[in-house]
Amino acid sequence: MPILFEKTPALYLQAMPKSIFAVLLALGFLVCGASPAGIAQNAPQPAEISADLGTCSATLHVTAADSKPVYAAKVSTRIHYGAFGVKRLDLEGFTGSDGQFKIMHLPEILKKPMYIHVTKDDKDEMVEFKPSERCEATFDVQLK
Repeated sequence: MPILFEKTPALYLQAMPKSIFAVLLALGFLVCGASPAGIAQNAPQPAEISADLGTCSATLHVTAADSKPVYAAKVSTRIHYGAFGVKRLDLEGFTGSDGQFKIMHLPEILKKPMYIHVTKDDKDEMVEFKPSERCEATFDVQLK
């Protein structure tokens, strides 16, 4: 029976080209969680959803009656688009810990009005989004 591995692992490391060793070492650091100092750690990601229908967006900043951000408030809307507004798209998401939510890539022209509903527990508010008037809109919603 032939011996397949005559060299010890230490001999394999000595015979390995330095470039391959450097690549394996870098992959080891990435797997272990080490990162370059220039990358921000634990940066909050904004809560957002995309409609993939255009270039407009609506950003909501949801606060409670005491002006503190509301976490996990439900944001929902229905978009009517296409010929005669027969196509529709329902979007739903939740605000982040900063109370913000962004709906991106909305159509520039809507066939029917777009209302954004924000609910948390028994509180409910609604805002109307008109992209023909303001394509990049920001709304401050206070749940009372």
